[in-house]
This record gives sequence, C-alpha cells and structure tokens, in this order.
Amino acid sequence: MWGMSKLKRYLKCEDANATVEFVIVFPVIIIIFVAAFETSMLLTKQVLLERSLDSSVRLLRLTTGLTATHDEIRTNICANTPILEDCENTLLLDLRVIDQTTYNMPDYHILCVDRSGQVDPANEFNPGSDDELMLIRACAAVDRILPISGLGLDLTRDDTGAIHLTAVSIFVNEPS
Repeated sequence: MWGMSKLKRYLKCEDANATVEFVIVFPVIIIIFVAAFETSMLLTKQVLLERSLDSSVRLLRLTTGLTATHDEIRTNICANTPILEDCENTLLLDLRVIDQTTYNMPDYHILCVDRSGQVDPANEFNPGSDDELMLIRACAAVDRILPISGLGLDLTRDDTGAIHLTAVSIFVNEPS
C-alpha cells in the first residue's frame, strides 16, 4: 500500500510540466520557422533571377544588330543576382525562336539544368533574326538548407536534391 500512495502522489505532481511542454513544442516551432525562412529565401532568389533576366534581356530587346553570346548574357545575369551561389556554373540559358504560326512553347516542367552537367532537354542558344519572336529561359539549381524547405510549394527538384529556379522572358528582335 505504501508504494501505491507514492505512485499516486507522483502522478498528481505537476512539477516541471512547463519544461515537458517546452521540450515537445519548441522543436516543432523552430522547424516551422526555419522552413518558412528558407522558403522566403527561395522565393527571393526566384524574384531576383526574374528581375536580372529581365534587365539583361532589355538590352537585347532595345539594341539593334547586337549579337550576345550565352556566356555574356549569363555573366550579366550573375552580376545582377549575387544571391545565387556559384552562378556561373549553375545558371544555364535557353534562347530559341518561337514559331509565329503555331506559337508552340517548350515544356516548363522538364528540368533544364542538372548538377552533373547534363542538360535535358538539350538547350538551344539561337539569337534569331530581325522581327522574330524570341523566348529566353534562365534556369538555376539552388541548394536547400533543410529537406522540408519549400514544403507545400510545387518546386522542381533533381536527383541531387537541388531546387530548380526558372525565369522566362519573351521579346521581339528589333529590325536592323
């Protein structure tokens, strides 16, 4: 009987309840906070990539007779997007002419850059000629901090776990 009364007192005792609740709730709150922070960082990188692509392509849109190479445009985009790590090696451009009779666009859900150096589908860099409608895509692979980052977002990932950020712009080549 003596052991039962001690057990009842132990079960009724409410000492350290706040500590137990803290130990249970604190990790969940920290995980949610870090996931929200990383998701906001991914969205910031996406917005900056779109802005730098647009500002880099503005030169192509407004300048007549300009021939820019893949590397020149990529260097300009990387200079305007310092938040992308190893931008020169992870950013890839796809520039192609849009057929104005069918307006067929490439599939945006297909990965356009891979950490292994493979590009699938094969990207083009065709500067086109006067009065042609052009599509340019910039694709970058970005590492995640946590595996739960982007939870709830429909993000494209590759086999290495990198998240693919894609920015697109369409413009018309000005006549000479």
